[in-house]
Order: sequence, then C-alpha cells, then structure tokens
Amino acid sequence: MNPHLRRFILPVVVLALSGCGGNAADDAGGSNKISAAVTTQAVHEGSLPDIVSAYGTAAPAIDAASTLSIQAEGAVTQFDVTAGTAVHRGQRLLTFTLSPTAAAAYQQARTALNVAQAVREHAAQLLAHQLTTRDQLAQADKAASDARSALDALRKQQGDGGTMELLAPVDGIVSSIAANRGDTLQPGAPLLSLARGGGLLVSVGIEMDPQHSPVSGDKVRLVPLGAGASVTGVVKRVAGMLDPHTHLQNADITPDGSVIAGMGYRADITVGQWHGWLIPRDALVEDGTAWQVFQVASGKAVKVPVTLVGESDTVSVVSGALDAHRPLVVVGNTQLEDGMAVRTAEPAK
Repeated sequence: MNPHLRRFILPVVVLALSGCGGNAADDAGGSNKISAAVTTQAVHEGSLPDIVSAYGTAAPAIDAASTLSIQAEGAVTQFDVTAGTAVHRGQRLLTFTLSPTAAAAYQQARTALNVAQAVREHAAQLLAHQLTTRDQLAQADKAASDARSALDALRKQQGDGGTMELLAPVDGIVSSIAANRGDTLQPGAPLLSLARGGGLLVSVGIEMDPQHSPVSGDKVRLVPLGAGASVTGVVKRVAGMLDPHTHLQNADITPDGSVIAGMGYRADITVGQWHGWLIPRDALVEDGTAWQVFQVASGKAVKVPVTLVGESDTVSVVSGALDAHRPLVVVGNTQLEDGMAVRTAEPAK
C-alpha cells in the first residue's frame, strides 16, 4: 500500500472503532432501564353465578292441557278459533250441530218426561179419591224423576236445541284443532285442545354434569331465540335419568312471565355461586398446563400462580395468593417475566 494513503486510513479506522465501542457501552447502560408498559386495575374478592345453559321449547304442561269434546253425535259447522288463538273464559270456540239421531233422542226424552209427569198427576188425583194406593203414586213419582234426570243429562251434554256452542272453560291458548268442519263425529270425539293460561312450561335438555346439576327451585333466566324480552323462571322438575333419544337430562322450567308456546328459549340456570378473586379473563396467562397472573410491587412484576374456579364471558374467578393491595396487570401481561421492571399506564376502567 502507498505509505501516504496509510497515514490517512489508519486514523479513520481507529476513529470508527472508537465510535462503535462508545455505542455499545451506551446500549449496555441503557439495558438497565428497559421496562414493560402495562395497564393495571385493582383486584378484589367476590362471587359469580355458576350458570348452566340449556335449550328447549315452550309447551303446555301435562296438567294444563285439556281436550274438549261434546257427548253427542253431530258435526262442527263453524270454527271461531284456530290453533294458537288466545282465548278467554266463556269465549265461543265453535258451533256444533246435532245429528238427526241426537236431536230425536232429545225430543224423545222431553216427551217421556211430559208423559211421566201426566201419569204422576193422574195418580195423585186417583189417590185423593182413594182409587189407587200410595205405592202406585210413589212409582209414578219415581218414573217422573227418572225422566227428568234423563232429560237433564241430555241437556247438559248437547243443549236443548239443534245446535250448541262450545265455550272456553278457562283462559288459555288453543293448541290444536282435532276435528274437521262438516265431518260426522261420534259422542266424545275430540274437537280441539286447550292449554290453560299460565300453564306453559319450557322443557330443556341439559348435559349431564354431577358437579353442576340443576335441582328443583333453581332460578332461571329464559332468553327467547328470536324476538321478545327475556323472563325469569324457576326449575320445576329435573328428570332422574337421561333421555334415551337425546342422551340429555330433561328439565321443566316454570316461567314467572309470559312465554310463547312453540318458541325456542335458552335457559340460563343458576346452580350455585363461585367464590374467589374476580379478575378479567384477559388477566390470565397460561404457563404450560397452569394459570398465572401478574401483580405489580415496587415497580416490578410479581408472578402469582392461580387456580381457575369458574368464569363468565368476561370475568374469571380464581383462587391463589393474590395481594389485594397490589395492582393486577390486565394489559401487557403476556410479555412479562417474574421480577421484570414495569411502568404503568392509566388503570383500566
């Protein structure tokens, strides 16, 4: 190399190396000031409902549904309701026309009563003139009484005319129509089914879990799977066996408010309470197969192993040696290690 060039190059190299050494020192010194930015909030103990969710449909209870019929032969000539109609007690449901045979039977019963009453009056007149006995009058009385009972029974079953109206015996909902208009029906044939108002249940299927199994009396929140407001309720019955078709444990829920027959509902059943530290779910950090959280003490992160007790959509309940006086890290915890320096932002709301 040219000696003259060497004189200029060597000082430049020395200066460059000196500059590199200075930056490294600065970096080494600055590493002692590295800290993680985190957001914290206060931690406190409390309770969270232990909720089991199940799905089902509102339907009439077995003891709330009744099938209405008329004990006479005839046909429905007019329906005033359809399936799903809400009705009030005394409201007309349908008009029923008696068959000629049923109408004739009623007329025969009226004639029989008139004849029996006439015989009885004649027997009474004969007894007044001592032309008959008291036993014969008693027999005439019995015949008249029997004829009246027969007519009253027919009147109760089919009215006292050629047509009769079937009225709603209670407030409720028409759950189904069982007869067709115009068909000739035998006495007692089902005409329609009526579910008593307030007699609706929500029947749900629950996944079997002995540790979180509902019992009668548990409080429930019923959320419609469609339009409508949620209502509260209570568990009325829990089956003691699994349904052989669904392999779920069936339960009946009595709603406190109004539900719609046939609508699907999600039942949030409170089966107990979880007790422990209430923390946001995001505050949990998984370490292999265990859970942990970080608190801040003297500007440094403190790792605290915890056990997950229960959780909702946003809140977890944990047990562990947390300190109520130390802030809990809720943002930035995934980058922390035990003992790492931290700087806190504004506490989470």
